[in-house]
Order: sequence, then structure tokens, then C-alpha cells
Amino acid sequence: MAACAALALIGGPSSFHGAGTAAPATMTAYTAHYQVSYRGLSGGQIEVSFKPAPVAGQWLYETRPFPNLLGRIAVSTAAREHSTMIIGPSGVQPLAFEFNDGSIDTAQDVRHTFDWTAKRVAGESKGKPFSLDVTPGTQNTASVQAAMIVERLNGRSPTSFRILTGNNLRDYRYWMEGTQQIVTPYGQVEAEVWASQRTGSDRVSKVWHAPSLGYVPVQAIQYRKGSPEVQMRLVSLQRQ
Repeated sequence: MAACAALALIGGPSSFHGAGTAAPATMTAYTAHYQVSYRGLSGGQIEVSFKPAPVAGQWLYETRPFPNLLGRIAVSTAAREHSTMIIGPSGVQPLAFEFNDGSIDTAQDVRHTFDWTAKRVAGESKGKPFSLDVTPGTQNTASVQAAMIVERLNGRSPTSFRILTGNNLRDYRYWMEGTQQIVTPYGQVEAEVWASQRTGSDRVSKVWHAPSLGYVPVQAIQYRKGSPEVQMRLVSLQRQ
């Protein structure tokens, strides 16, 4: 199972306030579980949560896998991803990120910290240190999920994000493909279908955001050359 791809596909729910008629909307805390499959083979579930961090004004994003026997071939039950960020009505600002694949070997681990005063991000990816200049609006693979939700809650339709993946800054194009009815544990809901693609890549990711559930993603699929690879479906959602 492509664990990193699965973790990067989904975002989180928020409370909705009508655009232009009330205070701007921002995130609300939640925990969601998604069923994950790779090329049609079930790999188990992933738990995703967004919640306030111990530091006032900051938010914490965390994921952890619950792989089945087949999924354990590709991902450890000890794997963890967590990130801190500032989330407000005007947008999302990432602060720090860490991915640990759960093994003793740290060759696949990733960690970085943003210094927005200096407009730099520095860290280590797969055993190699890096330091890069960043521009306002730059996201990482965790914060961009919150950024997408905040944009939609406030009536904005993003067309692109610059995203730090590993030790590279990459530009992704975003576009809406319409709406679809999706069956969820909470009944059939209408969802917006949002696609994204990195410049020069043969992969396209699509996420189904349900406005009636606060824009929580109810489904996500990553395609390669038009064929689905990683697929995720919402199986439970708890809001706090």
C-alpha cells in the first residue's frame, strides 16, 4: 500500500458560516477513519485528526495507520505523521512537520521547520539535510489539506498551491470537476470533486469534499496515467 500517498490525499472538516453573512469560518476539531485500498486490494484503515495544539493558536495534524495483514507489507503499525500549523479564516501557515515510518532505520523519515520571519524552511528528508527559501502561502503535505478546507469554507476556489514534499518545493494545479452523489456512513451526500496535479507529473489526485459535512473529504483517489491506484473512503467521523 502506498502509505505516503494515502496520507496526503485527505483533509478535515470545519464549521460553515455563510460567506459574506457571518464571521469567516475556520477549522473545528475532528477525528476520521478511512478505508484504504491499493489497486483494488484492501490495505486497512488510516486515522486522521485535526485538533488544537497545546500552544494557543496552533493546530495539530496527526495520522496513524491500522493496516491489515496485507497492508503491513508496506506500512508499519508504528508509523506516525504529525504537523503543527496556524489555521485562521484568511488561510493556513505551516510551522513544523514530521513523518516517521515506524522502523528503526530512519532513512525514510522526514522532518522540517518553517521560519516565517526569515522566509526559510529547513529540515531533513531521507537522511539528507536541506534548507530552502519559501514564499507566503507555501504549504506542506499536511497543511495543504487544512488550507483546502479553509478556502472552501470561506467561498474561495483555489487554483494552485506550492507544496513542500520531502525536500522539494513543487507547484500543484487545482481545479473543480463538478459534483457527485457519494454514499457515506451518514447517508448519500453531494460532494464537490476537486482534482490536483503536480507540474510534469502523470499522477492526478481527486478528493470529494462534502459541503453538508463541513467539507470533510468523503472519498479520495490517486490516478496514475488514468488508472486508479490509491483509494480512500470515509468510514467514520467524530467532531469535537
